Amino acid sequence: MIRACLAVPADERGAPNTYKPLLAAAFSGSRVLPDFVLDRTTKGGFNALAYAGLRDNAPVLRNLLGPTSQLTALGLVTEQPVADALARAAAGRPTAQGALHLVVAAEVWLRQQSTAPASWWEKVSGRVAAA
Repeated sequence: MIRACLAVPADERGAPNTYKPLLAAAFSGSRVLPDFVLDRTTKGGFNALAYAGLRDNAPVLRNLLGPTSQLTALGLVTEQPVADALARAAAGRPTAQGALHLVVAAEVWLRQQSTAPASWWEKVSGRVAAA
């Protein structure tokens, strides 16, 4: 399913007035998804769950994004604004959750790079293989 969606050019995957047009085109009349799912015009609200997760995991996130942050060390983020956003989110106050998510994801990725095994590419029988 993912390959089929990605095979469609990006500018044809969505429309401002249509919610998930590829999903609707693929499953209309199939009985795989009920009509009420395909007819939806909004997304579900998950803010309460997101804020609860941020609140429950705030100590771990403060540690991750604190003084030992690799993003901060590289000058890509400033520690205090990130800490302020995390504190607002942990308190259930409105914050840019998407931006906070991107900072967490980038920090985790950077930290994994230092411990990930080395990889290389080599040509094997006319094909490229990763090792």
